[in-house]
Amino acid sequence: MEQGVKSNFARRVKELMKENRYSQKQICELCGIAEATFSRYMTSDRLPKTDILANIANVLHTTSDYLLGKDNNYGYEQLEILLAASKDNLSLNQKKKLTAILMDEYKREDS
Repeated sequence: MEQGVKSNFARRVKELMKENRYSQKQICELCGIAEATFSRYMTSDRLPKTDILANIANVLHTTSDYLLGKDNNYGYEQLEILLAASKDNLSLNQKKKLTAILMDEYKREDS
């Protein structure tokens, strides 16, 4: 099972890095970890310790549970916390996309 968690972690981190346009070097600098260590996380060789996991999740605007595959969906409270913490790091285009998703749902309920 742990190997599944490791590969899931690596996959989700890679997806979020791509989505946020972070390089491996940038993630390492922001999280205070060596590139060789991060590389071992990405090859599913090992998982980060709790404090590093929290740093990676924070930089990628998500939760540790999501990165580990323990949480596939966010509840309202989690979304509110993530959006509030991430709003200054989102591009205008990303904010527009989020608004469009919410407005689309609002329009469907109004019909």
